[in-house]
Formats: sequence, structure tokens, C-alpha cells
Amino acid sequence: MAKALTFAVISGSLRAESFSTKIADSLHDLVPEGVTVVPQDIHDIPLYNEDLKTDGSSPAQVQDLAQAIEGADAVVISSPEYNRGTSGVLKNVIDWMSKEPNTPFAGKPVLIITQSPSATGGLTAQYDLRKMLSVINAEIVPGFEIAVSKSNDKINDGKLTHDDTKEFIADNLSRLANRIRG
Repeated sequence: MAKALTFAVISGSLRAESFSTKIADSLHDLVPEGVTVVPQDIHDIPLYNEDLKTDGSSPAQVQDLAQAIEGADAVVISSPEYNRGTSGVLKNVIDWMSKEPNTPFAGKPVLIITQSPSATGGLTAQYDLRKMLSVINAEIVPGFEIAVSKSNDKINDGKLTHDDTKEFIADNLSRLANRIRG
């Protein structure tokens, strides 16, 4: 039997009807056997501000997220594209994590999924995230970018329903699991 794995999943959007969150919520149906998807809530992460650290420690919700990332075998990020970049809330999360002890993303395999109602599927957000994550030594999973174009047409009833997109994401999630399992 394959080693059990945990993937922490972060949606880079706070919007209740976010396509990024709906894609993230669809991942539990797409991961290979033995992989558990654990969504991470970033709604209560405050804006990055060193003044919020007390006795050198970040706020509890930041510490909790850092521990969840550290404890996961990999991280999957599902991000929207705003103004040719990732969302401000996701940038904020990365900024907080870069200042946490042990830098939770350092050495952690990260798979990035971007989406946009546009034809490009959030590719500039993809590159924006790759740049930021490389600075904090995340192990960005190489290969084809997962950029879900025309996402508004591929999500129905709160779930990703486009078969080719689901298959492509499932293949990449399997590749991630196999990479970790060696």
C-alpha cells in the first residue's frame, strides 16, 4: 500500500463564490488513493504587520497555518488572477509564512493551480506565485502549468465539472504524490 499523504490546500480568494475555492474544493475527488486533502482557511489572517507580533510570535491564526503547512507533505495553491498577478490575500499569506520560524514553505513541494474566466487561465498569476515562492525556497513542482481558462464555464453547482480539466489536474496531483513517495 502506498504511503499516506496529506496535501494542504490554500485558495487565494476570500469570495464566497470564488472559482479558485470551488476548484480547491474539487480536489478531494481528484487526488490519488492514500492522499488526504486538508483545506486551509486564510480568512482570518491579518494584513502583514510586524507590529502584530507579540513576544516575537505571530498571531495565533498565522502560527496555525504555518503548522498546517509544515505538517503537510505538500501544498496545493488554487489562485485567481487579479491585474496580472495573484491575489493580495495570497501574497499576504506568503509574506507571513516567509517570516515564520523554519519558513514553512522551505523545501515543501508546491503545486500551483491558477484560474481565470479569461482565455489565459491566470498564467501571469502562475508566474507571479512561482517567483514569490522561489524566494522562500518552496519546491515548485516542475512541469506544465495548471491554468484553468474560462473557469466560469467549467464550474457547475460548486464543483469543477470539465472532464479534460479534471483529468489534467488529477494527473498532476498523482505526479505530485509519486514525486513525494519516491
